[in-house]
Amino acid sequence: MGAVSNFDLIIFDMEDALVDQRNSLCTAVSRGVDAYLISLLGLKPEGGPVFTSDEVHEFAQTQGFDSKVDLMNALLLAALHWLPEDISEDDFDGLDGRDLLHALSQRPEMDMTLGALSERKNMIEFGKMLRSKGSGQRGVTRVRGLRNRWMALSEGHIMMDNFVQRIFYEAYLGEKLFLAEHGQERQFVTETGAIELEKSWNHPNDLAHVRKQCPLGTVTSRSQEEAQFVLDRLEIRRFLDVVVSKTAMGMGMADPEETRRISSLGVAETSQAAYHTRVTEAIERIRGQEGLQSVVRVAYVGNCAPDARGISSIKDRYRMTAVGTIFGQDRKAATAQREKGADLVAYEPQQMVKMLTERPRPRSGYRRHR
Repeated sequence: MGAVSNFDLIIFDMEDALVDQRNSLCTAVSRGVDAYLISLLGLKPEGGPVFTSDEVHEFAQTQGFDSKVDLMNALLLAALHWLPEDISEDDFDGLDGRDLLHALSQRPEMDMTLGALSERKNMIEFGKMLRSKGSGQRGVTRVRGLRNRWMALSEGHIMMDNFVQRIFYEAYLGEKLFLAEHGQERQFVTETGAIELEKSWNHPNDLAHVRKQCPLGTVTSRSQEEAQFVLDRLEIRRFLDVVVSKTAMGMGMADPEETRRISSLGVAETSQAAYHTRVTEAIERIRGQEGLQSVVRVAYVGNCAPDARGISSIKDRYRMTAVGTIFGQDRKAATAQREKGADLVAYEPQQMVKMLTERPRPRSGYRRHR
């Protein structure tokens, strides 16, 4: 006799439990900083990168950046600070936009290589500077005394567009995906998108094993196009009954016609929605597709620690078991997960699969006796 599933459906967070983004995002930041310095400021590419992907990862971990765009901006500010000269903005009086950029790139101070700039960097000093002001993005906004900060276009000074954000996504998404999402060609990056470096946390056979027991869905912070691209490339899309992107909104129990429409699209996308609303939508769409009218047993698998996710607010509604994931993180992160409502914590992908397919669902006030 086959084992009876502990759950009626399982909702994964795509980034926390299905797709390993660590290398791709840090590589995009590394490439993005270099592209900014070369394309906009005129530095030479020899000897790069200024920051390796490993250095980006270590800096992000120690400083606690959540947004990779903010992380790239911080490292760009550090690179500008280490330029040999503190170039005054007043030297370009009357110039703006691309005229200003062109004049800046012609300055003799900018005639240097990425390798030479990398040799000047002092990550320990920069890290201490940020930590003295609160670390991470908070430290970036509070720190004073950084040289050449005015060159960072993310602050909207030289041009209206946020070029740090643009260049990051050019480096991360690649040519076709950037065009699909933003409706225009890349301008500053020519390399293959770092998104193609992403890997699945689990072998597809492991997800197939979980899928045999109950329907699966996922929520993601990505757009429709990006989510579909990654899931198809990693050959795991076929195991997911519902995929809810960052811009899906709650719809309640889906009627049959709506269910067929969503299934044909593969990924839901409408307008911006809170995280717990996306989780609720994924649950309700699976209920609609599977005809589950009664209260169901749900497993949520992802990072339970962020308050903004609101996982605790929907636990009781669905008899939800929250499985926290800390893949690739320090085990101390498990404490934060449990404090925010995780019933179980998986330290590695294989352990997650076992929890979902073999371990009994924990119940309040219940203890198994041997």
